[in-house]
Amino acid sequence: MRPVFEISAIFPVDRQRGFTLVEMIVSIVIAGFLVSMVAMFGRGQIEAYLDVGNRAQLADEADTAWRRIGRDLQSALPNSVRQNGDFLEFVPIRDAGRYRADVDSTGAGDFLDFSSTTDNSFAVLGPGVTVAAGDQLVIFNLGQTGSDVYAGTSRRAISTAAGSNLSSLQYTLGAFGQFSLASPQNRFQIVGGPVTYQCNVAAGTLLRHSGYAFAAIQPTAFGAGATSAVLANDVSACSFSYLPAVLQRNGMVAVRLALTRNGETVELLHQIDVLNTP
Repeated sequence: MRPVFEISAIFPVDRQRGFTLVEMIVSIVIAGFLVSMVAMFGRGQIEAYLDVGNRAQLADEADTAWRRIGRDLQSALPNSVRQNGDFLEFVPIRDAGRYRADVDSTGAGDFLDFSSTTDNSFAVLGPGVTVAAGDQLVIFNLGQTGSDVYAGTSRRAISTAAGSNLSSLQYTLGAFGQFSLASPQNRFQIVGGPVTYQCNVAAGTLLRHSGYAFAAIQPTAFGAGATSAVLANDVSACSFSYLPAVLQRNGMVAVRLALTRNGETVELLHQIDVLNTP
């Protein structure tokens, strides 16, 4: 008689069970509840992190903008700063020195004779100066009639070839002839062209204009040859104010700048001391 084997012994039956549909739905509901709880408590931290990042970035951009303005204004030609609404204009100094005002003990030396209508050169006292092509010479700019860099009465074109460490300068007398006023300290400045900062809140930008010509009346529009660079974006508020005389001959420029991005706003007020002693 042959032995009888049970089928279950040859083919063991897997008695493990999977999830039922009800159990799966319950698990999904519980997991969704846990995820929503984690998201609820973590959302605030994520938003706070993003807000801090936005504020830090805006503060850095605003700080960079007013530092650039402050650096420019601290090298501005005395009495050249002027403000008209959203426009702040000034003339940067590229180099400066002292001119010879008299002959030396031996009777020699190319001195600048303000009483002469033909004298158009002088020797530079002390270290030589650097002149670039197109630079102009300014002596004793007062920012008023008869001595105004914008009108040209305190400014002359330099005819000496461009170079560095120059020990003498020659200039073109032009329509205004000789300089009308001598500097009490025998100072002169070498300048390029004027520069204008513009608050354009409508476009959300702070602009820096350069490369345009001198004008007696402060310009609010700039020609095709001018260079306009964006100093800051996301500008929601911006204003300039200028007091020409605060302490003796020093002026004060106040810059208000507010930047807004993703609901975050950073506002800065910066006051810049301007030296107006020519």
